[in-house]
Amino acid sequence: MTDDFFDFLTEPTKEAFLKARTYVIEDEEYNPYSDDMSVIQAFLEKEEYEKVMEYTNINVILSPRVHLMKKYAATQLGKEKDATSEYFLGHRILEGIHATGDGSKEKPFMVLRVSDERDFLGFIGEEYASQALVKEEKTYDLITTKSGKSIYFDITDSYHKIASFSFSDMLDSLDVDEDESDIENNVEIKKTTPIAKKKKWWQFW
Repeated sequence: MTDDFFDFLTEPTKEAFLKARTYVIEDEEYNPYSDDMSVIQAFLEKEEYEKVMEYTNINVILSPRVHLMKKYAATQLGKEKDATSEYFLGHRILEGIHATGDGSKEKPFMVLRVSDERDFLGFIGEEYASQALVKEEKTYDLITTKSGKSIYFDITDSYHKIASFSFSDMLDSLDVDEDESDIENNVEIKKTTPIAKKKKWWQFW
């Protein structure tokens, strides 16, 4: 980790946040469809809060949701200082995403994984209604909210990362058993098919 990775904490500018974001993207372990969220959720459900606090890798370090999960775990452990720090970090990341654009196609918000989109919608007081994948010179998730707004998220980097995976990596990431020709469709289906789930007691979004 570079010394200036967290500059955006004290300097909440677009440039500072994008510098940290680039660090993540350029890491060879970066996987925008990793199963880290599921792993952490399982720890929470088992009340293994220490494991939640200890869990970290390049795929979750800029995830607002993970830091909110850690806030909850820290609170359960009576570590109020850590809880405050995790909340601050999660909130600052959301502010960083907000600084990257305005949600238009010309200035889309920039995210590292699909869960960031949902977290950000909650941050700006919007609710997800539907999604469409837009592939032009760049690749976007176009989210329509329940209030009728259209919000663009630039997912070019994460989409290219998925395209660079080997066939076996793709199957592991998607947890499917399909022909290679169906991989791209499965990526889109995984992102666009909404699944209605009751919120867990530890979810904040």
